[in-house]
Amino acid sequence: MSYEKKCDLIRNDPVTCVRYFEHRLKCLWEILSAPCGPFQGYELEDKYVRTEFQVRGSPHVHALLWIKNAPKYDKNNPASIERCIAFIDKLISVSSKSTEFSEELINFQRHKHSHTCKKHVKDCIKCRFGIPYFPMRKTMILEPFSDDEKLTKKEREEISKNRQNVIKELDKISKDQDNSLTFEEFLKHVNMNEEEYIKMIRAALKKPKVFLKRAPNEIRINAYNPMIMSLHKANMDIQYILDPYAYSMYCVDYINKSENGMSKLLREALNELKKGNNTVKERLRVIANKFLNSSEISAQEAVYHILSIPLSISSRSTVFINTNRPENRISMAKSDEVLQKLEPDSKDIFVQGLIDMYINRSEEMKNICLADFASLYNVLKKQTNNVQIAENSDDEDVVDNEIDEKWKMLD
Repeated sequence: MSYEKKCDLIRNDPVTCVRYFEHRLKCLWEILSAPCGPFQGYELEDKYVRTEFQVRGSPHVHALLWIKNAPKYDKNNPASIERCIAFIDKLISVSSKSTEFSEELINFQRHKHSHTCKKHVKDCIKCRFGIPYFPMRKTMILEPFSDDEKLTKKEREEISKNRQNVIKELDKISKDQDNSLTFEEFLKHVNMNEEEYIKMIRAALKKPKVFLKRAPNEIRINAYNPMIMSLHKANMDIQYILDPYAYSMYCVDYINKSENGMSKLLREALNELKKGNNTVKERLRVIANKFLNSSEISAQEAVYHILSIPLSISSRSTVFINTNRPENRISMAKSDEVLQKLEPDSKDIFVQGLIDMYINRSEEMKNICLADFASLYNVLKKQTNNVQIAENSDDEDVVDNEIDEKWKMLD
């Protein structure tokens, strides 16, 4: 089937495309969670997934995966570094050998420069993904120079000169994916030994970074997991995270990611409204209309919203604890049915919130802090005889039918 025909099918039936994509992902997560899955004995402990849409409108996902008992990087512990490298080599590959996969699958992983990846840096156009990658004889985790390894001015100039030469050579050989250069031959081409080459790479680092074992003909191939590649048959870019702060920022950026153009548009609308004499309701209506009429989304993204398919999935939920002063907290009023059964002068008109439940917890839970109470326990309201009972009722006839509140620890 031609590319044009595929595009026509996608455009004509975005609902089926979305449902198929979601089903495919669901199957993939089941495989990733299986003991015999791609992580080869390592258990998938947690995940955070964010669905986004490309310029063409098709969905793709960004995912953070927590692997149980995965080695943790400690730059001061050589054994830790060795374990991390062995773990990376076991699960991640950049091999371009067609003996393992078809050339078509390898091409999914081969980066092709486009206008979206180009950025201007000091009057030069560079790929924002740092491609082509540096060839490496073996997988290494490199650190930036420490304060004790300060470079002289002459050394910095020499490294800068070598770097320009290497980048020029990489640009040249990246256009020839059939080149058969070995890593040693590449070093001869750039007139450097391995020690000088590693030193050149480290000089530009600001934080620890993984450099995968990579032949010169693999400098445009994104990292992949072989088993996921064979099953999913789509491009991916898989990385081992060294810096906890980096992945925290990654999470926050994607959770809070917004449409910059829309944000600017809404700010302008809000500034216009402030000049007038509009009520809060009128302001909200104007802003809502501005958002609905000016937001540009693809057909498949619209399907996600219409079918209420979540764009973010996390294996762990969150609980909001309102820590405002009591007088500043917003509470929900009880239902009309319950309110009518209360005494006229009763002040117990609000539904119990999390903090109220914590205050009224049972005696055996007195030593539990608020954070543990919120995260580890749920309130189960068991109703006896299926009779609806008003809270705080003084009617003795319904005492036996009162709702029995029990605390259950979450699994």
